[in-house]
This record gives sequence, C-alpha cells and structure tokens, in this order.
Amino acid sequence: MKHLLLGTLSGIVLGGVYGLLKTPRSGKENQDMLKNYIDDTTDHVKDVNEKVGDLKSAIQNLTDEGMKLQTEFMTDIQQLSNEYIYEAQPRLERIKRKADKINKDIEVATVNIKSTTTK
Repeated sequence: MKHLLLGTLSGIVLGGVYGLLKTPRSGKENQDMLKNYIDDTTDHVKDVNEKVGDLKSAIQNLTDEGMKLQTEFMTDIQQLSNEYIYEAQPRLERIKRKADKINKDIEVATVNIKSTTTK
C-alpha cells in the first residue's frame, strides 16, 4: 500500500514536471495561465457560495412565511369554529327541546293507543 501511494505521488510530480518541460509556452506564460485559472476558479467558487447563501436565505424566508401563514390560518379557522358553535348552540337547544317534545308526544300516543285497545 505504501509503495502504491509513493508511486502515485511520484507519477503526479513527474507528470507535472514533464508537462512543464514539454509545453510550448514559457514559464512566465504558464505562471500567468495558472494564475488566471486559479483566479477564475476562485471567482466561480465565491459566486457559487453566494448563490448557495442566497438560496438558504430564500428557503428560510419561505419557511418563516409559511409558518406565519399557517399560524394566521389556524387562528382564523379557530375563530370561525368558535363563532359557528356560538351561533349554532341556540338552534341545537331548540332542536333538542322539539325532539324531546316529539318523544313525549309519541309516548303519550302510545299509552293512549294501548289503553284504547285493551278496553
């Protein structure tokens, strides 16, 4: 394993030296080209980092807005539900009273029918 790593590193170094020696450009041109490449790459990395930061910020804003809307929506739904219950309660009580009266009337009619048929 040690020999493989040593061989790989040696190959990289020797390949780089060979490339520099056989290039048709001068050392100064190679340095300028490498500097420009590094500068461009650095600019691209900075740009990507800024875009990622903007994306994170946008996602956080969207999440915050969603939570705010959810809270407002739930508050509105709770208020509407409470209003409905408040308005419906008297109707439900009237319906219950009428249902109780109907049940009593049925009981009275049943007793009357039984007493009439047993005579």
